[in-house]
Amino acid sequence: MSLSAPLRAEPTAADKALAEGLFQDGKRLMDEGRLQEACAKLAESQRVDPTVGTLLNLAVCHEKEGKTASAWAEFKEGSSLAASLGQQDRAEFAAKRAADLEARLTRLVLEVADATPGMVITLNGNELSAAAATGSGIPVDPGEATIEARAPGKQPWQMRVTLDPGPSAKQVTIPALANAPAPAEARPASPPPPRPPPARPGVEATGNSMRTLGFVAGGVGLAGIGVGSVFGVMAMQKAGEVEEGCSGNFGCSPADVANNDDARTSAMVSNIAVGAGLLCLGAGVVMVLVSPSAERAVAGQPIWVAPSVASDGGRLTLGGRW
Repeated sequence: MSLSAPLRAEPTAADKALAEGLFQDGKRLMDEGRLQEACAKLAESQRVDPTVGTLLNLAVCHEKEGKTASAWAEFKEGSSLAASLGQQDRAEFAAKRAADLEARLTRLVLEVADATPGMVITLNGNELSAAAATGSGIPVDPGEATIEARAPGKQPWQMRVTLDPGPSAKQVTIPALANAPAPAEARPASPPPPRPPPARPGVEATGNSMRTLGFVAGGVGLAGIGVGSVFGVMAMQKAGEVEEGCSGNFGCSPADVANNDDARTSAMVSNIAVGAGLLCLGAGVVMVLVSPSAERAVAGQPIWVAPSVASDGGRLTLGGRW
């Protein structure tokens, strides 16, 4: 017993003072008939500073409260402790009270229909061994009691019973526990949708650059056409003056010859400017229309346009990769 008993620190002076105060309150409340409060005070006093006197008073309180099984167990424990301490009067008093209560006990007899391996039975939350509890008349306090049974792989079982004051015996049969439902199989998760292929770097920049160059070329082309038109008008004006001056009887004057040269020069500049303007405008329109989008560039179909102007005319080179 000394090896299995739990170690407990000796109560301090403060613990003893608290326990004494609780004991006095419990005695007073019991004399006033407030048994539930009195038993709670005495039980706490016994927990803080266990003594034979407090234990026997707690047993008397529980007996008056109708908790015959609790009082019986406390009287038996008090009798044993008092005898070990040489307190024979208390030991005989507690033993007699325990014997009187034993004849009036309420007992619960449990039967197990199918003792499943690993079964655990609880009575009011206190765990019982299935083998030890089966067929035994367990002393219990009268009133409501909850019986539960559980086992691995089985559904738990529970029952509430009303236990009448003794002497009496209540028999309860714990049925065979039903099998627990099998866990639902986890459905495989559907695979995530495929991700779109990442755009190659530089696709958007390439398309924007070509589009920008197209607008620039178109602007230059429009400016060239405008300049060519101005020089064309000037050439026609000069040609009109030359025609008017050379149509008389005196032939062309030196001024008419100079105007004629100016008209030729203006006409040449007009032709070059208009031609280059049309070329640049056409190149700009083509570059804007065929500037690669992200989808086409990813597919590997870039298109490029290279305009060029020379003294003998203009060129527009269109290329690509497929």
